[in-house]
Amino acid sequence: MSKTATQFDKIIKDTADFSTQYSEACSKSCAIMMKGFEDILGTVMSLSQSSAEKQAKLIKEAMSSKTINEFAEVQNKIIQTNFDDMMSGATKISEISVKLLTDSSEPVSAEINKAVQKATKAMAA
Repeated sequence: MSKTATQFDKIIKDTADFSTQYSEACSKSCAIMMKGFEDILGTVMSLSQSSAEKQAKLIKEAMSSKTINEFAEVQNKIIQTNFDDMMSGATKISEISVKLLTDSSEPVSAEINKAVQKATKAMAA
């Protein structure tokens, strides 16, 4: 067999190996993404439930106000609580999302880095 045919066979084998490994890395990335979406959804549900419970308490407090000033204070408390909860929830979801994107891109990045290193070595040889 000629040297060119041997090199061509090696290129075909390397391409097939990369394709298989890349597909497996994509599957791992998808599994990580699905788990991450579950975590995000769970966090959103938990935040929503907590917010609803706080709102119910604050509305009861507002309804039991005896003066306009008491009612205004409760309204201010509701606004402040909503804002604080929104910022806290947004921060929590943002942190989870960043971690999810970092973790899910890892398997694919690793395979691409391996392929680039292999190609660089092959070109240097």
